[in-house]
Amino acid sequence: MAAAGATAIPPKTSERYAYSTFREQGARVNVFVDGYPASQRTADAFVPIPVAIAVMKYGEAIRFVPESFTLVDAGGNEVPAAGYQELTRGYDKIGFDRSLVRMRPIVVGSYVAGLLPIGASFYPPPESGARTQRVELASFTWFNDTLYFPRPPAGLSGVLTLKVAIPGADPIEVRFVASSDELARSIE
Repeated sequence: MAAAGATAIPPKTSERYAYSTFREQGARVNVFVDGYPASQRTADAFVPIPVAIAVMKYGEAIRFVPESFTLVDAGGNEVPAAGYQELTRGYDKIGFDRSLVRMRPIVVGSYVAGLLPIGASFYPPPESGARTQRVELASFTWFNDTLYFPRPPAGLSGVLTLKVAIPGADPIEVRFVASSDELARSIE
């Protein structure tokens, strides 16, 4: 009976850093995830997930590519980041998503915003030009971008997890919510 009660407890999110921004800290890296844009795409085939990653300590540079990111739904289903061609053929809202993120940027705090920003655009609108294939972060640098994932099989309800692969270290897993109802609740 105690085991049944223990499994009924919903999993906790990572630190809720702002209304829709969640944060996890690794040994050298902070990862922020914003669930709000995904909450606006409940019926679409692709899910926009803004992220910000900051390297906060000295060490070797860390390389990130879209394949560094995996979305895990509340049912445990893992979905790799969408391929750029797959996304641009099946989703026409990238420009709108970028406008939404510009109006409501991910919250990272002054200690990250004061680091050297590195430009990134893994998924630019098709007509906009240059696409970033990879981002390399040296010590005390950061980037932010919007990642895209195919809608996970269990949808966007419950606690989602963004897994970020870090070469030579354990992945960082940010647990967050991305539905309007769950964002409105205080989840810790």
